[in-house]
Amino acid sequence: MKFLPASLLIFAAISLTACGGSSADLEYLDSRVMPNLEIPPDLTLINVDSDFKLPEIFSGDNTEARNSIPVLAKVDSIKLEGHSDYYWLSIDEPVDNLYQLVKDFWASEGFTLAMDEPVIGTMKTDWVFNKEGEEYEDKSFLARIFSSDDLAESQDQFKTRIARDAGTGASQVYITHRGTQVEPVLLSAQEKKYDQVHLLNIGEGDDWIFRVSEPELEVEMLSRLMLYLGLRQSEVDGQLANIKLFAPRVSIHTEFSGDESDDENYLLVKEKYTRAWYRTLHQLERLDLKVISANPETGFTNKGVIEVETNIDMEVDASGFFSFGSETKIVKKQVNLIFSEESSEITRITIETGKGDNEDSTEGIEFLTLLFQYMK
Repeated sequence: MKFLPASLLIFAAISLTACGGSSADLEYLDSRVMPNLEIPPDLTLINVDSDFKLPEIFSGDNTEARNSIPVLAKVDSIKLEGHSDYYWLSIDEPVDNLYQLVKDFWASEGFTLAMDEPVIGTMKTDWVFNKEGEEYEDKSFLARIFSSDDLAESQDQFKTRIARDAGTGASQVYITHRGTQVEPVLLSAQEKKYDQVHLLNIGEGDDWIFRVSEPELEVEMLSRLMLYLGLRQSEVDGQLANIKLFAPRVSIHTEFSGDESDDENYLLVKEKYTRAWYRTLHQLERLDLKVISANPETGFTNKGVIEVETNIDMEVDASGFFSFGSETKIVKKQVNLIFSEESSEITRITIETGKGDNEDSTEGIEFLTLLFQYMK
């Protein structure tokens, strides 16, 4: 008996299977492409693309697109402006374009934000703590400005405000520095009551006090921001060479009237009215005090008024007309700073109560003295 080769058996099986199929399975051999359907005149054909492509910034095909950050249209418009110990950047760009760039700048410097308010153009960094004797392995900016031989531990914070100049249309970037340090001297309860610690409301029972702000740190941060925004080091150095840091000339006075309750306490600032006005607002920001209202001109007197809420606790009578007995509540003391022009180069700042009387309380004088220390 002879056996057929395996290949012939497989071929025969395939042939039988094909013959068993119906003729309908072979109709595709007669198929052909028909013309497209005609679209009625009042309808339009939808162009359907079955290929979905991710943008390059998401797909990762373009490295430059993935790593790109916003850039300024006019780098040469960045200018450092100001006077005395008060400086800012003037940039010919909308506030919306600058906010994210400035936010990225603080992140590049190693700061985290405690406040981030793009609607009002304001951000504030967390406190940076500088511990006594701490050694930094790198030579970063934070290490350079916060490492010192001082025995006191300290903390530093920066606040940035971006505003539009209504006159020029440019944006202005302000950076405010605030610093605290440990007070090694133990104060009695009576001394602490009128000390800066109590005045600035750092808290009873601790030894932290605010130290005078350092305009040099503000200018340093502004110059580093200029570099981050695209200026060359030589251009920044050239602008820094054109400014001079010096303390503004401010003096504190008391005008005696014979009646102690009518004694007037005030500051004389050797600056033009507008400069003195904005400088005072800047110092209040450094102190992190709440400005309730600020009006550079009021009524027929052309005097400016800044209403400030201090951190001094006061007891006030809260009893109503129909209440029995006396009730008190704790509120923050409020004062008014009244601005008037003594001459074209001298501005007078008088302190008054919320009712318009001369502020001659111990707390009020302490507040004016603190403002003088920050502005002298």
